[in-house]
Amino acid sequence: MRVQVKFFAIFREMIGVKAESKEIAEGTTIEQLWKEYTSDKPRAEKMRSAYAVNQKLVKPDHVLHDGDEVGFLPPVSGGQVNRNKLKVKSKNVKRKTKRANKISGDSRDSRKNKDAFITRKTIDLNALYGSVAFPGAGAILLFSGVVRDNSKGKSVKHLEYEAYPQMAEQSMRDIIAEVHERWADVRMAMAHRIGKIKIGESSLIIAVSAPHRGEAYAASRYAIERVKAILPVWKKEFATDGAEWVEGPIAGEVTSEKADAIVREAEERAQQKAG
Repeated sequence: MRVQVKFFAIFREMIGVKAESKEIAEGTTIEQLWKEYTSDKPRAEKMRSAYAVNQKLVKPDHVLHDGDEVGFLPPVSGGQVNRNKLKVKSKNVKRKTKRANKISGDSRDSRKNKDAFITRKTIDLNALYGSVAFPGAGAILLFSGVVRDNSKGKSVKHLEYEAYPQMAEQSMRDIIAEVHERWADVRMAMAHRIGKIKIGESSLIIAVSAPHRGEAYAASRYAIERVKAILPVWKKEFATDGAEWVEGPIAGEVTSEKADAIVREAEERAQQKAG
């Protein structure tokens, strides 16, 4: 049987393959296929990897089937991770706010393609703002992740982003769904840019609206943490001493409870300052 295999970012460079059709034996697991590709590439074999089948994360023992689309995902670009702090105490933090009056003609399903997308073009900030605006909004926040000119003491020339586009867009929609579970009245849209991005340009924009500013701030912070943890997007940093892929967590390694804890800590700090 045959599967379609895709490699991304540093794995694409190490393996020397971007995408190919691969014949495999029945009963082959995704980890076995990974080991087949990396058996003669010790550096790749030692790296942490996430596995995707048909654009969904799977466990190493997942058995592949004819026609599957297999993705081997290196650590995502969400920044450095202290692996000792990945586990947090789980608390019930769902915040079921009162539902605002429904807007005539409103449908999240009909807006979902506008609410989450990957693009090579400059992100239209005004369009994202407009997609979350509604009469009941008392606060609209815009978060923009901007390329800076330095990193770890080095001068940065520019960044290049790569994505697993369809999976990344679905991951963003999943994050928006998680936000809606926690803050029922919040509306959110986000876009991530790929390709070469210059200093001062936005790579990620998240727009959030809510009846009250507290919900908007909390939802925005939660979404940012989840993007950093699960989005299959990779960042290559071009600095004065060369270029390298930035290694964060592997997709799925950091749970949603970690983002909840970060939001909770921020809310507690804000309450202490206010008090």
